[in-house]
Amino acid sequence: MPRDYYEVLGVPRDATPAEIKKAYRRMARQNHPDVVRDDPSAGKRFKDIQQAYDILSDTKKRKQYDQFGHAAEHFADGGGPGAGGFQFDPGAFDFGGGGGKSAFGDILGELFGRAAPRGGRDAGPPPAGYRGTDVEVGLALNLEEVLEGTTRDVTVTVEDPCHHCSGRGLDSNNRPCGACSAHGRVRRQQTLRGVKIPAGADDGSIIKARGKGGKGLNGPDGDVNLRIGWREHPFFRPAGEDLECEVPISLAEAAVGAEIPVPTLRGVRNLRIPAGTAGGARFRIRDGGLPSLRTKHTGSLVVKVKVIVPAAVNDEERRVVEAMSRRGGDVRADMWRPRES
Repeated sequence: MPRDYYEVLGVPRDATPAEIKKAYRRMARQNHPDVVRDDPSAGKRFKDIQQAYDILSDTKKRKQYDQFGHAAEHFADGGGPGAGGFQFDPGAFDFGGGGGKSAFGDILGELFGRAAPRGGRDAGPPPAGYRGTDVEVGLALNLEEVLEGTTRDVTVTVEDPCHHCSGRGLDSNNRPCGACSAHGRVRRQQTLRGVKIPAGADDGSIIKARGKGGKGLNGPDGDVNLRIGWREHPFFRPAGEDLECEVPISLAEAAVGAEIPVPTLRGVRNLRIPAGTAGGARFRIRDGGLPSLRTKHTGSLVVKVKVIVPAAVNDEERRVVEAMSRRGGDVRADMWRPRES
C-alpha cells in the first residue's frame, strides 16, 4: 500500500506550502541517488519523495488527495469522482539524462548549488547573472605599523563560479556536478600585491579591495575585505587613540622629583616627575599615542608611575627615611575608622 504523502515528507496535514517545500528540499538532499550512492534503496525513496512533493505542492492536486487519498491518482482529467482529478507521470521526474521534464530541476539546482536549466542537456547557462562572492580575511598589525602605515602582500582564498556547470551545481543532465561537488563554485588562492594600509587604521576596521573577490557570473566581481587587528605590544596598551604604559620610579625620585626618560613609539621623551609624587599617579605626553583615520587626531601617551621601594636600606638611609616620615605627620590621620562601641 502506498505511503501517505505527508508521512513521506514528514510534515503534518496542515503544513503550509513553505513547510512542504522546505521538507522536500531536506529529504531530496538526503536521498538523492547520486549523493547516496552506496544505498540501493535511495532511488525508490527519492522517487516517492518526488511524487509526494508533486501532489502536495499543487493546490488542486493536494485538495483532491486530501479528499480521496491515493484513489485520486486513478482519476483521468475530467473523469471519475470529483472531475478534474490528476495522474502521476513518473517520466516527469527523470533526472538521469533521459530528457525528462525535470519538474524539480529548479529546486534540485538550489539544493546542489545553482538553479538548474530547463530543457535537459541542451539548456544553456542560467539567464540571470549574479555578483561574485566577498571574502573577509584578518590582517594583524603591530603598533609600529599602525603608527606609520605599511604595505602588505595578502594571500586570500576566493570562490569562483564553476565553469563546468556555469555555477549551477548540476551538469547538463541535471546530475550534481563532479567538478565542484555540486556547490556551483570552486576555490582558488590569489595574492594581492602591495596592499597599502594607511597610518591610523583602527582595530576592527575594514579595508576594502574592490573587485578582488570571487568572480561574478554575468555580474560584477566580489570584494576582499581586510579586517584590521592590532597585535599586543610588550610595553604599550592601546586605549582608543591613546597609549598607556607603566614606568617605575625610585622612592627618591618620587620624594624630591626628577626628569626621567620615557620610551614612546616615536623615540624617547623626557617626563618631569614633580616632588611628592605618589605611586599610581598618571602623566600625559601629548602626541605620544596613535593617529586616527576617523578623527585625524593623534592621541597621547598616558604614563602611570610605579614607586619602587628598596628591599633593604642601610643605617644612614634609615635615618633619612624616618626623618621624612616624622616631618610628614600621620599619613593615615584622615583614614576611615570603625565606630567605637
